[in-house]
Amino acid sequence: MDYTLTMNDLKRLTGFSAPEVRDRLARDHSIELTPSDLTVPPHAVRALLGSLGVAYKPKTIAFVNLKGGVGKTISAITFASRAVQYGFKTCLIDMDSQGSASLAFDSEPAEDDPIFYDVWQKPGKMVLPSLHQIGDGFYLLPSSLDNALLDAALANPAAQKSAVQGVCDELYRGGFDLVVIDCPPSLGTAVISTISAADSLVIPLANDPYSSKGLALTLAESRSIRSTFGLPEPNVHILFTRYDKRERLTEEAHRYLKKHHKKNLLPVVIPTSTRYAQALARRETVFAPGDYREARKPYDLLTRHLLAIFPSKGGK
Repeated sequence: MDYTLTMNDLKRLTGFSAPEVRDRLARDHSIELTPSDLTVPPHAVRALLGSLGVAYKPKTIAFVNLKGGVGKTISAITFASRAVQYGFKTCLIDMDSQGSASLAFDSEPAEDDPIFYDVWQKPGKMVLPSLHQIGDGFYLLPSSLDNALLDAALANPAAQKSAVQGVCDELYRGGFDLVVIDCPPSLGTAVISTISAADSLVIPLANDPYSSKGLALTLAESRSIRSTFGLPEPNVHILFTRYDKRERLTEEAHRYLKKHHKKNLLPVVIPTSTRYAQALARRETVFAPGDYREARKPYDLLTRHLLAIFPSKGGK
């Protein structure tokens, strides 16, 4: 997949015309784009947005819900893809032993390829060489069934606290701005370690009662885990997925969240759409070229919100 950003997207985001974008990139950053260039590469997007006040500070964002089937993996991979287009050097860590995120990018590990289970004890030596490059500025640490062995490998609480953090720290040293983690839908040691390391948790949920129960459990366990390890609470964001305004249960669930979780509820919903499944079947996200326009909008808003991409024409 091509992880460039369309010139039209960049114009809408910044308020500049195409000639103004080209002129500013050439004048301030020595990046030349011709009038025929309809897309802008990630490094050029980063240069422009950085000069307009967007911060590229290292951060880890985990997508987690102790209940499955809520759009967690689709949300994680789609968010990560859009972040790359906005110039963030991004590593997606697949922690789920089912390897759905790895499959989505057609990057299932070969038998001898390292996964998180193999690298966490020696991050300095193993993390960077173990990454699969997905695109310009986009990398994946894939997963396989062997990650299910983490429950035994991370039995020690000290290891639980430090395992994911150590890998993230090594990625930061390697120049990554963003680590996105797709968690398994269970409270194992992989999730405990991820919650210990994440700056932000995104909890996707749909409108069914089991999804809401997963939200309550995830919120309670994240508070308990951070308290046990003496860590400050992370930023918690609730993402309403599979939103269908035609369904009464959807509206009821959304009203409940607005009433009881207003502080954590994200100001964007992900609508029910076959486009997400279609993109996944093609081993891509909705930000790939294709008829995905309406499906892109909510994830673009999500990405801009989580990464504070609100450029100012005045710049820094």
